[in-house]
Amino acid sequence: MRLFPGRFDSHRGSWNHICENHFYKRIPSMPIVNIQLIEGRSDAQKEALIEKVTEACVASIDCTPESVRILLSDVSTQHFGMAGESVAKRRAAKESNGA
Repeated sequence: MRLFPGRFDSHRGSWNHICENHFYKRIPSMPIVNIQLIEGRSDAQKEALIEKVTEACVASIDCTPESVRILLSDVSTQHFGMAGESVAKRRAAKESNGA
């Protein structure tokens, strides 16, 4: 089966290609999900997150599980700030007040 140039379907966000028999063959777009987490989650929690986010992509944007790409990034508490302070500093202050 040879593919001929097609047209971009802006509603679906992917290309439709016309096959030799003039039927449309949809080549799905590949969703890429980038998630940043404050460090401390277990590998099991990350696996569960990957599974659930993949299921959500499949259900909401009509793609295949094989096309979903998920990138998890652990961010150090020293490298994540809120209200002018790092999370590490905020946690240390909370622990010293509670002790």
